[in-house]
Amino acid sequence: MSTPREELHEMIDALPDEAAAELVPDMREILRHRLEMRRRRVTEPRPWPPSWFGAGVGSRPDTARRNEEILRDEFGRGE
Repeated sequence: MSTPREELHEMIDALPDEAAAELVPDMREILRHRLEMRRRRVTEPRPWPPSWFGAGVGSRPDTARRNEEILRDEFGRGE
């Protein structure tokens, strides 16, 4: 079983020179981005809730508002 680093080396060694030359700028950018994201995770606290939180549209009917009615119906208990 090879390590991830060895696997990357094997994949790079298998590339023709032209393909490697085309991939260098993309790979450089991907690695920069990944390293930056890793640094941010370590140094910056993450806000809660995230900025996208609540971006979706809820469905109807509102089950939270009807929770007692739904539970009563499901468990066969009347008031």
